Amino acid sequence: MDTGQLPETAEATSVLMQLKQAQQLYGLARDKTPESRAKLAGSISKLLEMEVTPRESEMVADVLVELMRKAERDIRSALSEQLAVMDCVPLRLVLQLANDEIDIAHPVLKESRVLGDMDLMYIIKAKSPEYWRVIATRKQMGDRVIDMLADMGDYETSLRLVENKDIRLTEHACVTISDMAQEHEDLAMPLLRREDISPEVVSRIYQYVGEEIKQFIVQNYELDTQKIIETVDHTVLEFRDGRELAEYKPDDHMMKVAQTFKDKGKLDTKLMIATLRRGQFRSFVAQFSVFCGLDLKTTAQILMQSHGQGLAIACRAYDISKEDFVSMFLLTNQFRNHGRMVNTQEMSKAVSYFNRIDAAVALKIIGNSVVH
Repeated sequence: MDTGQLPETAEATSVLMQLKQAQQLYGLARDKTPESRAKLAGSISKLLEMEVTPRESEMVADVLVELMRKAERDIRSALSEQLAVMDCVPLRLVLQLANDEIDIAHPVLKESRVLGDMDLMYIIKAKSPEYWRVIATRKQMGDRVIDMLADMGDYETSLRLVENKDIRLTEHACVTISDMAQEHEDLAMPLLRREDISPEVVSRIYQYVGEEIKQFIVQNYELDTQKIIETVDHTVLEFRDGRELAEYKPDDHMMKVAQTFKDKGKLDTKLMIATLRRGQFRSFVAQFSVFCGLDLKTTAQILMQSHGQGLAIACRAYDISKEDFVSMFLLTNQFRNHGRMVNTQEMSKAVSYFNRIDAAVALKIIGNSVVH
């Protein structure tokens, strides 16, 4: 360590001179004697608390990053606890600890405001469920982090999300976790106790939970019980009969639900693809029709085309990504081929057409068919 390049403020110099005189900054990190540990802890605390310039802050960060690489576990753990509650800390210090062993990473994953949504999403992708479960208990995280945690499909992560009263769950997270509750019914009750759960999600939960939870729903939600039962009936019938029907025409109830999603700003490609994956084909037709502003006849014609040009036009017109277009094309194969395997040539043609068509041209074509 070149102490000649260390911070120049009076307070910083004082602290770092103590370390230089001891000639043990990194040696202290490996020394297990109580005296050395106390001296190291005191020096670290002063370094973290003092006011320094941005240049000095980076120098201090260099020192502490190197320290963390060489320090014993209990020193890293103590440092994690200190940094977790501090706002003016270099991000790379916090990231170093957030990617450490889970018991060391825990404080910063749970508390540190230095970690932004992109940092958290990177950690979720890179680390194991232990890290997801801690992040799910944070008081502050954005919708994208919440959705990603729900999408991981981990029971304990989902349970901690629904028990976290400091955050507001997204509609996507509620729907995803309500689906998981089919296999883990103990997720249903804490989800139902949340204030941010929508009537639509309550209706979904009602269809598969036991009588005790159904009674809780009836007693605690100001919902039309008959309407809930009708929703359940429609959903169950769709799963049971949808694949056998020659037509995939949605009924009035499904159209109203799709319109409700749109009115609430919840009708997007994520919702529609999730509906397709669950096999709710008629609900998807309703959602796609409302999303594009097309009548049901035109929507059916688009989805039945084997070459996928109509679907490509609609997706380009409404700025649906290529990835989502491909997902929709594959998942709607049921409409075109009645369950037979996807024709690779048709798939190639559909993607090629999507790539070629201009968005403005696509919007103009759709505009001639939009319901006014």
